[in-house]
Amino acid sequence: TTYGPPYRQQSAQRAMVASTMNRLAVFASLVFCWCGCVVVVRGQQSAAGQDTLIGVVGRDFVLIGADTAASSGGIAITSSSVDKIAVVHDGGMFLSSREASGDVDCLRREGLSQQAIAVGFAGDIADADRFISMLRTHAQVREYEAGIGNDVTCVFDGELKRLGLESPIAVASSPSCGLDAEAIANLSRREIAQRMRRSPLQLCLLVGGMCFDPKTEASSSRRAGAEKDTATMSSRVQEQIRSSATLPESSLDPPETKTERHVINPFLRPKLFWLDQYGSLQNMPYAAHGHGSNFAYSILDQRYRRDMDRDDALAMMKECFDQLRERYVINSPRPPSIKCVDRLGVSEVDFDTA
Repeated sequence: TTYGPPYRQQSAQRAMVASTMNRLAVFASLVFCWCGCVVVVRGQQSAAGQDTLIGVVGRDFVLIGADTAASSGGIAITSSSVDKIAVVHDGGMFLSSREASGDVDCLRREGLSQQAIAVGFAGDIADADRFISMLRTHAQVREYEAGIGNDVTCVFDGELKRLGLESPIAVASSPSCGLDAEAIANLSRREIAQRMRRSPLQLCLLVGGMCFDPKTEASSSRRAGAEKDTATMSSRVQEQIRSSATLPESSLDPPETKTERHVINPFLRPKLFWLDQYGSLQNMPYAAHGHGSNFAYSILDQRYRRDMDRDDALAMMKECFDQLRERYVINSPRPPSIKCVDRLGVSEVDFDTA
């Protein structure tokens, strides 16, 4: 009985200490989780940082714009003439307006050929340079494997003919297909995800280009098969007479150039892919990276339309960069760089005359 009360007091004190320690542990875990969320949110913004990258999908093109300033991580600008929109591939074959008018087979061949791909980057310049070089290398290797640009054409394959898999005409007429914008985006996603555990890339990307649309291919195949079944011998003869009676075009007409962009290929669809430094991939109608995206998204959400032509898209992008120049605390000393990706390749747009 003599030692009873002190033992009860010590056990009560131990219970109070244990309860206090448990509360502190719970509080510390909550603080750690909250700090972790803050770190993640800041990390998502730190890759693009002060860089500004904007992409827009139009009717038959993709516009990508970026600022031209670069810094070493501080407040000083180290360069004001950095091209942050890299051309991975400038495209393969393209059809003139005369060749593409009403010829579905030519449009399909153009859709299956190598298309132009542009990649806009925001973040570390060294990581971007190495990463873009890797993407170009993969595109070139795939181009060599597919035989794009090869002047040797297979007109007959006896093994395929024996197995009944493909006709000689199909072998000769079907072009080889290289990497498109969607393949480059998935390749970038895999590389970024694989390097997250070893040496993470401080890089955010916008991948834009023209991609072959299998839905148009299926619908055109069904339509062509139906037309072939319903066509009679007389209609075919009449079509041959009309085609032979058509006068040839004058040789004095000016040659077709790559500036004629009014032909829309139904087999091609413009696509824009948004990637961050964690490997997240999204197919977006419009997208932006960097702190300046907070200003750009307000204009893009309000003015974007799915069927925008080139002039309207350029005016909208110019308004975004004008808003950044007016509201954003960090201004680039030079105008931004804007490039357009369509079925004819990648062309640079003058910001002052846009």
